[in-house]
Amino acid sequence: MQYTVLLTPETDPDVYVVYVPVLGVVTQGATVEAALEAAQEAAYLDIMGRLDDGEDVPVEPDGQIVARIAVTVPVPAGVA
Repeated sequence: MQYTVLLTPETDPDVYVVYVPVLGVVTQGATVEAALEAAQEAAYLDIMGRLDDGEDVPVEPDGQIVARIAVTVPVPAGVA
């Protein structure tokens, strides 16, 4: 199975947080590669736990699109 993941670099230069939205799994690693490996392991453990509990394993819908949007937010008076 394949799942979309979101990687976010943290302010600490040696931390990448990775999120698997369809599973709700969050983990991290010191590099992108380490974070992806951690996500694979966490996703596997999550799926195995679901199977052990007799639950369905979420399947990511076909045609999922990952995109970014820009939102203009007014700056309150007095904030630079």
